[in-house]
Amino acid sequence: MRSILSSVGAVAVCLVAGSAFANSTGINGRSGKQSVSCTASGCHGGGSSAPTVTLEGPTALTAGQTGQYSLIISGGPGAKAGMNVAADGATLTAGSGTKLMSGELTHTLPKTFTDGSARFDFSLVAPATNGTYKVYAAGNSVNGDSAATGDSHANATLDVVVTGGSDPAPIKEDEGGCSAATSGAPAVLIAVFAALAARRRRKA
Repeated sequence: MRSILSSVGAVAVCLVAGSAFANSTGINGRSGKQSVSCTASGCHGGGSSAPTVTLEGPTALTAGQTGQYSLIISGGPGAKAGMNVAADGATLTAGSGTKLMSGELTHTLPKTFTDGSARFDFSLVAPATNGTYKVYAAGNSVNGDSAATGDSHANATLDVVVTGGSDPAPIKEDEGGCSAATSGAPAVLIAVFAALAARRRRKA
């Protein structure tokens, strides 16, 4: 029985270590767009200080225009860095050291800090519809020991206003759930008031 428990314990340790190691080649769904953080997902936590994560790039684009952006991670454990970027409605294109994963960007390998920071460059193609689109980013600052402990992360967002394209389709009244109740309301109210007035005249 003791040998079985020892084997189970060894497998569990390997799974945890394997999970942390697997994420070294990138992971998606942790940008903050889905309200799931790196810590909440069971990886990269316990660091004594959080990094600063900054998104740099144009905050206004014309429809179809390509903008150049950077995710900069500074502070924290500060040995190596990883990232995850997602966007509402816009097309992301990977830069050096990043790759696309299910429409989001993540690192191909952890990037070594240089002069206290790590930088990931990427581009974004503005959609054809006017509006304000949000870019979501998560940045990890890790100690480089291939374990999930002693690491820290932070999030950032950036709003990009797109103009020069088509306007969003207007919301139809029936999509608001009110038209069915209100479209015949004036006629119904008139009939009700007329009936009440007639009743009062009869009583008089």
